[in-house]
Amino acid sequence: MRFRKQMSLLLLCATASLLGGCGIGTTVPAAGTTYTGAVLQGKLYGGQQPIAGARVYLLAAGVGGYGGASVSLLNAAVTGNADSVGAYVLTGPTGSFTISGDYTCTGGSQVYLYALGGNPGTGTNSAAATMALLGGCPAGGKFTNIPLVTMNEVSTVAAAYAVAGYATDALHISSSGTPLAKTGIANAFANATNLVDLGLGTSLATTPGGNGTVPQTEINTLADILASCVNTSNTSTGAASASCSALFALATSDGTSTGTQPAETATAAINIAHHPALNVSALYAMNGGTTSPFQPILAVPPNDWTVRLAFSSGYGGTNDEQGHSLAVDGSGNIWAVEPYCQAAMTAPQVYTCVASSQI
Repeated sequence: MRFRKQMSLLLLCATASLLGGCGIGTTVPAAGTTYTGAVLQGKLYGGQQPIAGARVYLLAAGVGGYGGASVSLLNAAVTGNADSVGAYVLTGPTGSFTISGDYTCTGGSQVYLYALGGNPGTGTNSAAATMALLGGCPAGGKFTNIPLVTMNEVSTVAAAYAVAGYATDALHISSSGTPLAKTGIANAFANATNLVDLGLGTSLATTPGGNGTVPQTEINTLADILASCVNTSNTSTGAASASCSALFALATSDGTSTGTQPAETATAAINIAHHPALNVSALYAMNGGTTSPFQPILAVPPNDWTVRLAFSSGYGGTNDEQGHSLAVDGSGNIWAVEPYCQAAMTAPQVYTCVASSQI
């Protein structure tokens, strides 16, 4: 059999199981078990500039229903710092931060970093916000597969698109508590690893599994749009900069001029992911061109801001361009069935050959 299969996933428009099934799974302990956290280290950047004095929070997605609040994990008694969001640590002059033993995570919970404010070198910017998805709380609470996290606009775009189906804003990422819902959001969090190298904070061109093409230039362009706000400072009155105000007027909760404007860039990214077909050219005009921090970028505005992953089955062949049926199993994995096997079916759901490929 000779055929080639390519599937495009629209991250925004996918269902929870479809979205998550393309992710790289994370082994987690039994749900409900709480662990003392291990050391997490990272650096925070606005474009290529370190952000000093930013508040870094460690949060977990909620399980009380869609649109619910995320859960703060840090211990304020240890960090010595807390606000209405929760406990936090501060970044140093080089943008570095360390979270060490001052948190616990629960087995099966989905964990992410959120940073707010700080000085990117131009002055304090209270509207600067970034995200980075860490994934499921692993055995022992030790994120040993993440030695260093680079938080920037690229990690934020990857996070926003991966969890758009579960997020209202950057502080409200949640699912229901059913087993299938938890599987879906776990796969969604894992899907961010198909878009970004979390250690380097750079967008990928190919998925880590080697079977998918990532829209690297589009992700970079979106990151540069966010950077146009992040790398500015508040006005003398403490209001958002002109660049941030322009971004927030376009990236509203419903994509229209009457929608609720975000107060920071991580939520702006989520709003764009929710409404990718709106304000496309106006947003593109904010990317900064060849002088922007993340390259390469799109040369012209896209049709929309939907982020697409294109997967190849790996069967080989160059002549067959037929469509292929898809199936999603109970773990959220997506399978593509070779079309000639479909034709050989002798009864519903009974195949005379085995030729399927996990995506």
